[in-house]
Amino acid sequence: MVGLGSRAYPHAQSRSEKHSDSKGTTLIRHLAEDPAFKGIGYATAAKLWDRFGTGLYEILGNGDAESLAEILGGERANNLIESWQEHLAEGDIVVWLDEHGFDRRLAKKILVLWGAEAATRIRENPYRMMALAEWPVVDAAARKIGMALDAPERCIAAVEAVLYKRYRAGQTWMAGAALRVESSRLLGTRSVPASAPDAIALALDAGAVFRSENGYQPAGAFVMERYVTDRIALMIKEASGRAPINRKDDAAFEDWAKGDTAAQRLDENQLDAVRLGLYASFGLILGGAGVGKTSTLRVLCKACGQAGIEIHLMALAGRAAARLREATGKPASTIAAFMGRVEKHETMIADGALIVIDEASMIDLPTFYRLLRCLPETIRMILVGDPAQLPPIGFGLVLHALKERPYIPQVELTKVYRQADETGIPTVAGAIRVGNLPSLPAVIGEDRCGVVLISRSDPLQTEDIVDIVAELGGFGEDLRILSAVKAGPVGIDALNARFHTIMAARKPTWHGFAVGDPVMFLRNDYRRDLRNGSLGEVKAIEDELLLAVFDGNEHLFQRKDLGDLMLAYAITIHKAQGSQFRRVVMPIAPSKLLDRSLIYTGVTRAIDLAVMIGSPSVLGPAIAQEQSASRREVGIDALLSSYS
Repeated sequence: MVGLGSRAYPHAQSRSEKHSDSKGTTLIRHLAEDPAFKGIGYATAAKLWDRFGTGLYEILGNGDAESLAEILGGERANNLIESWQEHLAEGDIVVWLDEHGFDRRLAKKILVLWGAEAATRIRENPYRMMALAEWPVVDAAARKIGMALDAPERCIAAVEAVLYKRYRAGQTWMAGAALRVESSRLLGTRSVPASAPDAIALALDAGAVFRSENGYQPAGAFVMERYVTDRIALMIKEASGRAPINRKDDAAFEDWAKGDTAAQRLDENQLDAVRLGLYASFGLILGGAGVGKTSTLRVLCKACGQAGIEIHLMALAGRAAARLREATGKPASTIAAFMGRVEKHETMIADGALIVIDEASMIDLPTFYRLLRCLPETIRMILVGDPAQLPPIGFGLVLHALKERPYIPQVELTKVYRQADETGIPTVAGAIRVGNLPSLPAVIGEDRCGVVLISRSDPLQTEDIVDIVAELGGFGEDLRILSAVKAGPVGIDALNARFHTIMAARKPTWHGFAVGDPVMFLRNDYRRDLRNGSLGEVKAIEDELLLAVFDGNEHLFQRKDLGDLMLAYAITIHKAQGSQFRRVVMPIAPSKLLDRSLIYTGVTRAIDLAVMIGSPSVLGPAIAQEQSASRREVGIDALLSSYS
């Protein structure tokens, strides 16, 4: 194998050179942390680097145990060389990463991608690491090994780098003029020869980007959005020969609805939504807080049972799926769990089965794509959700984009029912939904209901939130703090640390957790049946184990598992989507994230009481600002236009 370290690059420095601040760290960590190198800790690895400097690359690559024996002794030196040779592919990559300022953790990711060919692939084109590292780091490394400013690989990578950055902001499409400007900025047009080929043209030829209307998409997003829109178009086309959905479509349904107690409580708009679920191949049931979406789904489940239609209920978040199950009395699961059962053939789906997805505003493009890929073409689908909520955390849009297409069957529920008189939350939420800030009480009432704005001048402090939580009696009755941000005095990190200190007094604690602490699980773990964002509580700590309960199920965590947990006295509003709490406390502090959809989503997480704390001069402009989903550019808009 041709290595990536000093053996591969003649310009590598001699062994007599000592390490600089920018080199050695990655190799030292690799030698100290990888269990393959027994007996080499941080101190020993640092001694080797201090003695040999960058010459250590060559010593390891050439198997020079004699030189190492000076520091390690003969036996340990031979063992290190033997282990290095056994893991030569990873070692060569670590050396190259170390020489060019990359983190050691990239080595394992690179090996997973390319295996034994990793070294050769990266030498041929270091820009292949763009999927794992940022443009400035990769570009600097490529320039060090002689990559020309106008090299096609560099031009293509610049275009991809711009689109990857857009991915991270949730975008899947970019206008051609904007892409040209941004990619030229990365390339440094003053330095690139005038004869350099057009970067976007090269990216198109390489299949790295695709044209979409007047813009461009990265390959992955284009493939996913094309598949999603094709599947939706197929479902709609199959229903195109039917008469439009109306109240008289099915006399049998009319007779059943007149005799069913739950159906009798629905208004005509809600009954239209039930008909949509019964008859449409694809459709949307939309509506804000308190408009009876759950009641409608409960009747839809009963109607499907009466008509002999197989129905599968699901939501993205575990808490949303649990609420759906409780409200309908029917089985409901997370999308991930449902897909897992389908892929394992544990769940069979009948022709014409109805798939209902609640809280569909949370679904990003990759999740919806994977779901459709595992479903047969014979299914029908209804998406239920509130398009005024935040867009998905992941990239792309589904519900928000689909609702703009009038040819897609949809029913919007607008009449507010849930607790309107008792709390006023839906009324306030409805005003925020359209960009208005209504007059709000400035103190918490004795009934502990409604929406309150407690005015505080900027900047808000952690203790401001502590005082309000204390006034509400603490965390004993399903109270949660919802913040827009992680950092700062009213970000979730500071708030969780402060409340942990207060609440953990005289309780068993272990590595930052105490009995009684609310916690959140931070990844999808199908073995535990826990999802990223699942909320629970620490119930016991003993014998180097932490016992936490999530949705009534107990889970044990060892010390190595604690990175999967975080304190959850305060959570971000993004993470709160799909959840509800009796009372929420929301710090309102200046942030680029603060907009109408974020405030609306936070307020509608409350069942009884939403307390906002901050300045009206911050809250008002944020509510007036258009929702973030409308600022997200996605290719599905252009693709859907072609079907209208």
